[in-house]
Amino acid sequence: MRTKQEVKKLTEKIIGFASPQTAQVYYSWEKTIATRFGENAITQNMAGESEQIRIEIFDGKKKGSFATNKVDNKSLKRAIELAAKMSQDAPEDPESMGILGPQEYLEPLERFFNDVVELSPEQIAADAKVVVDSAKAKGFRASGLFEANASIEAIANSKGLFAVEDGTNVNYSATVHGPAGSGKGFDNQSSYAKIDIRKVADMAVGNAEMAQNPADIEPEDYTVIFEPLAVAEILGFLVWNLKARDADEGTTVFAGKVGQKMFSDKVDISVVTDDPELPAPTFGRDGLPIKPKKIVEKGVLKGLNYDRFWAAKTGNQPDAGLFPIVMKGEDKSVEDLIKSCKRGLLVKNMWYLRYVDHKELLLTGMTRDGVFLVEDGKIVRPVKNMRWNESPIVFLNNIVAMSRPERIDGYTKLPGIMSEGFTFSSKTESL
Repeated sequence: MRTKQEVKKLTEKIIGFASPQTAQVYYSWEKTIATRFGENAITQNMAGESEQIRIEIFDGKKKGSFATNKVDNKSLKRAIELAAKMSQDAPEDPESMGILGPQEYLEPLERFFNDVVELSPEQIAADAKVVVDSAKAKGFRASGLFEANASIEAIANSKGLFAVEDGTNVNYSATVHGPAGSGKGFDNQSSYAKIDIRKVADMAVGNAEMAQNPADIEPEDYTVIFEPLAVAEILGFLVWNLKARDADEGTTVFAGKVGQKMFSDKVDISVVTDDPELPAPTFGRDGLPIKPKKIVEKGVLKGLNYDRFWAAKTGNQPDAGLFPIVMKGEDKSVEDLIKSCKRGLLVKNMWYLRYVDHKELLLTGMTRDGVFLVEDGKIVRPVKNMRWNESPIVFLNNIVAMSRPERIDGYTKLPGIMSEGFTFSSKTESL
């Protein structure tokens, strides 16, 4: 693992080798360790470390690119030669924006933790054992994926741009199956020390216990309480459709909608860069700085995602990306939402989400890992999984209440949401 200063020296050397050509260099280093388990036993352990350099050579609006994992001088010079030849042979890209000069970046939050780099297979196996033992004690079966990742990324070019950052991420996900129902538990943190393995085990086993022997229920429109994990599944599609170019060309539901109210007054979604629980990277595509950005405010669509070409064409500021995404919630727990629900369904998780109508952002999917009938503020019984057909826009328009936002992964922090009139279209026999 190289230090940031060593990465800077390496990229400077490569830029020097490429001179006087216009060059851009991407550097990445990654270390990953992951353990899979199923049927109460570890089935696979993977670990690896990789270093890669990608060199781009520009010839006007033509570009050639070559990647290598060799960092000796001979290999680097050869990579530059090959990228240069590709740039000569490549067709012109009419949307090429060239390379950026030096940029100003926000002061980074702490994103890199050594305990992730030092994490061993034995530690992960011990954590998996906590989940497996908890499942076995109930006569259930546990499966899951526990993984940790550390990385360093940098971009440098012949105009003097340089940006480098490091980061770590730990993601623990476990599913526990009983004879007639399953439950999921998870935790995601930047530091291994913050992972609560007992929470993961108790969540998965507890949800599985609750989900056993689900009753049949008729598909119709229901008030739903989506836990944050389920909210993340459906809102991901909304975020992916926030490209300004697609909206301007009329291919998404957001065409002509900037400045208009599209959601409940309660909806506030932003790119947030100052949340220590969700530390943001400092740069994104092409080395652009990641900056705070309001996407939805009090239900009004405030901004879309502009790449450099479309920003220049339309007179807007380009975006480095649309992450980390934070949706504000209310000072309530999911349990508070349940207590305030007269009749509805508590949805823990979802899967197999697909488009029904891409332009209108109408989706379909199935519930998973526990659905529960709520009556008069109490969970009455588990019910069978169902297929649904609904739009995130309708879901966010019909909000009744929300819980406090929680970190779902390294780029998302969302609340639980209670929403009315969510359409379930058919039954499914999946457990």
